[in-house]
Amino acid sequence: MKSKIILIFFLILFTCSDKEDFSAFLSQPEISTGLNLEPSYLIGQIIDFSVIGDNGEDYTDISTFFIDQQEITGTQISHNSLGSHQVFAEYTLEGQLYNTVPKNYSVVEPVNKLLLEDFTGTWCGYCPPVKHAINTAMEMYSQNLTVVATHQNDEYAISEEQELTSSLGPFGLPEARVNRLIEWNDPYDISELDALISSQNPVAISIESFLDNDNLVSRIRFVSKESLVDHKIAVYLTEDNLIADQANYLNYDEDSYFYDMGNPILNYSHDDVLRYSFTNILGNSISNTEPLSENVITFDLDILQSNFNLDNINIIAIIVDSDNMAINSQSAKFGIFQDFN
Repeated sequence: MKSKIILIFFLILFTCSDKEDFSAFLSQPEISTGLNLEPSYLIGQIIDFSVIGDNGEDYTDISTFFIDQQEITGTQISHNSLGSHQVFAEYTLEGQLYNTVPKNYSVVEPVNKLLLEDFTGTWCGYCPPVKHAINTAMEMYSQNLTVVATHQNDEYAISEEQELTSSLGPFGLPEARVNRLIEWNDPYDISELDALISSQNPVAISIESFLDNDNLVSRIRFVSKESLVDHKIAVYLTEDNLIADQANYLNYDEDSYFYDMGNPILNYSHDDVLRYSFTNILGNSISNTEPLSENVITFDLDILQSNFNLDNINIIAIIVDSDNMAINSQSAKFGIFQDFN
């Protein structure tokens, strides 16, 4: 009997030590993908989290979400201040614990981007100063400008151009517009843009573009702090570095930037040229939206039917009101994600 007691004592001593590490025997969570969210949101916007498995199964209802390591109730959250956060989800499936890969997201303010439109043509000898002024403005405000050059009556003019100009007119070349309806006149004073750029904007826009087989896909997402009623969205494709001779009536003007460049200017590089409109040239109607509601629209283009140089193209998205005034705009190089800010 005594030997049994001693044996039990030693078993307890060696198996129950508080210094013993059993972590290697604990079940570690599997790491999974499938946590869905956008990279940016606005203050007060409701963020919906979801988890979709590789097999397409929706695991959201069995998931617990953690924001900055703190468990939240339910599958939604909103933030009342700017900042960056991290989220992951935890769920159990067939007795196995899973954690999703953590993802980061930000709460931001919309960035105000003026739309600068250059109505031009290779034959228009007084048009180059508009492009020069836009280039100068871009050097100062590159984060706050979207540029579209719409050509008339030349090899780069698209068929819908006349519908656009007749709706925004009357005007003649050269013609520069800010936010579609504000005339920007010679000498194209950059300071005239200051007050417009510094104003707050309610609409945030992001652009994602990629190739899906032979389709160029553009995903446009926008959220507005205010309701949008009778608004439209215009989505364009522009192209840079299109080489063609440019008429230059300022060749003999010693006060001009274009003095002694020749008439025409040979092998002139035309940039931001409107080459295709995914929407009606004036925009497609947007369903009336409530403040801070999520809106995503996707457009496709069969790239085999075009002769665009993918290295030189940009995707442009413009939100306009019922009077065709541009409220906000966004631009992105093809294949490069442009977030809200």
